[in-house]
Order: sequence, then C-alpha cells, then structure tokens
Amino acid sequence: MGFPDITPALKAAMPELRGRLLANQSLAELTWFRVGGPAQVLFTPADEDDLAYFLAHLASDIPVYVVGVGSNLIVRDGGIAGVVIRLAPRAFGDASASGDVVTAGAAALDKRVAEVAASANIGGLEFYFGIPGTIGGALRMNAGANGGETKDVLIEARGVGRDGTQHVFSNAEMKFVYRNSGVDPSIIFTSARFRGEIRDAEAIRARMAEVQTHRETAQPIREKTGGSTFKNCLLYTSD
Repeated sequence: MGFPDITPALKAAMPELRGRLLANQSLAELTWFRVGGPAQVLFTPADEDDLAYFLAHLASDIPVYVVGVGSNLIVRDGGIAGVVIRLAPRAFGDASASGDVVTAGAAALDKRVAEVAASANIGGLEFYFGIPGTIGGALRMNAGANGGETKDVLIEARGVGRDGTQHVFSNAEMKFVYRNSGVDPSIIFTSARFRGEIRDAEAIRARMAEVQTHRETAQPIREKTGGSTFKNCLLYTSD
C-alpha cells in the first residue's frame, strides 16, 4: 500500500514543468544499500530553472528531501511522504576545467571532479578522488579527506531555495565548519566553481594514487559501506 498519488495535482499546478514526476517510486534502487520504501513523489528536474519553477509552485506544507548518489543513505521501509528530489547526472553531472578553475554540477561524482582537474593539470582537488559522494553533498557537509576539504578550494556555489529563489554563495557565505555548512538546510545546491593550482601532471597523479592507496588501506572499499569505516578498539592505560 503506497501513498496517495498527488502527481496529477502537481502537474495541474505546474503546466510548464519539464522534469519528471513519479508517484510511489522506489528509492531502494537509488541507494548503495538497495533497501527502503518509496517516495510519495520522486521529482527529477530538467535543469536548475526547472527546479526553481517546481519549488516556487510547490505548496509550502509539502516536505522536500534531496537524494544524491545514496552512498550514506538508508531509507525507511515505510517510505518518505512528500517530494524527494534527485538531481540526475545527465542534467547536473557535468564537470569542466578552464585555467585553474573547475566547474561542476551538484550531481557530479567527487572522484570525477578530481579526474577532470587532473586532466587539466589543476592540483588541489586530489582529495576528492577518495570521497564516494557527489559535489552537492560535498557542499552541504564540507566534505574532505587526506588533508584537504571543500572550503579550501571553493570559489562559489549555486543553489535554489524552498521558495524557488536562485542563490549564489561565496566561500565565506557558505559558513563552513568541520563537516558542515551554515547555509539554510532547505537550499538545494545545483553547481559549484573551484579554484586549484596549475601543477605538474605527474605530481597530481601521484597524489591521487596516494589518496587511493590510503583509502584502500583504511576502508573496506570493495564492500557497500556508508562512508568512513572504523575498527572497534580498546584503549588500555596503566595506573
């Protein structure tokens, strides 16, 4: 038994919507653990303007959630009431480089962003090579590893508010702290620009190899996990 189908009403209220609305869509296939119930509505926007249009016309009492690559997400068996938004790689997954700047959509995998930077001889983003997530998540949680984090390289981030307003946030306006951002939680990030440093290609690739080796040594990367994994240990002290 699923949720009431509200997609006809949503479509009627948003005649210019270009993205896809699905009722009672399973979310298990969108998570690494492949478990969980359905979303009452799963919305996949066509682009940032389509996302803004949708949010501007969505009733304020309907809950909204965002799903990325699902690497650290477990969905309850009962599903999620309201709207779940997924930024698809086709519309939000591009990454490109120009000079010492990398531009990436929120659905771009962190690892791919590191690879795009390396191909353009841009150093400083190698730490993304070891993070199993997307840029949208990296912006929200100031993702980092191996001595680097998002706040070190971000120029600005774009996002859409719950009311459909489009925003641009500078690095300072992101209010980064350790593994978090101070930006309103209702903001849905859509893209970002990063600045690295032009470096020797071999040095960049060597650093990426170090990141990969560290991850393989410290984490069970060949298993489905929710991110960082730690071994239980006992600390012994002497009187």
